[in-house]
Amino acid sequence: MDNVANQDRVQQVILAAQGFYARKDRAHDLEHALRVREWGKRLAEEEGADVIVIELAALLHDIGRSGTVEKTHAESSAGLAVNILHKTGYPEDIVGRVKEAIVSHSREGGHEPNTLEAKILYDADKLDFAGAIGLGRLFTMAGVQGWPLVGENSCETFYQEKIRGYHEHLFTKAAITYFEPMFLYMEGFWQELHAEQRLKTSFSGQATSV
Repeated sequence: MDNVANQDRVQQVILAAQGFYARKDRAHDLEHALRVREWGKRLAEEEGADVIVIELAALLHDIGRSGTVEKTHAESSAGLAVNILHKTGYPEDIVGRVKEAIVSHSREGGHEPNTLEAKILYDADKLDFAGAIGLGRLFTMAGVQGWPLVGENSCETFYQEKIRGYHEHLFTKAAITYFEPMFLYMEGFWQELHAEQRLKTSFSGQATSV
């Protein structure tokens, strides 16, 4: 498939995906999918993977979050992606590989990424939950879920229990390299937050004793 024809089909895929991403979950919207696509393309070039498969999988990996009908959002997304890709005219080989990558981009259903493309989609998705953008997405989710900043069932606990462990489970060397400085940025944010809280507490104590 030549590049011009592929990019025309990619635009058709984006148009088809827009409706699925037009929902209140701004942490998993089309902008997230587009960023994952860019991460995926970068990783694919460095790791020698199929850019077309990764680009399509990234664009469609979360379309099943709205009105999930399968066991997991990844499985729902994969089913919807197959329909879109068939209608767009992609060959069965690409459709099958995209489906496999999408199904395993989240481990919630027990699916493990086995192909290089699946591993790269997994890594690219996690990279978008790192750094300043990752924190922004976390706080966006918190606004919807009603989480406090710190304490039980908070932004901080979500970070500690999920995001903080991502770097230990990334599959590609390229992703690990990109993740590390963004991870340090996030760690610094939480350290600064607690330092400010301690400072505020000390000010409150001084005011009380006066």
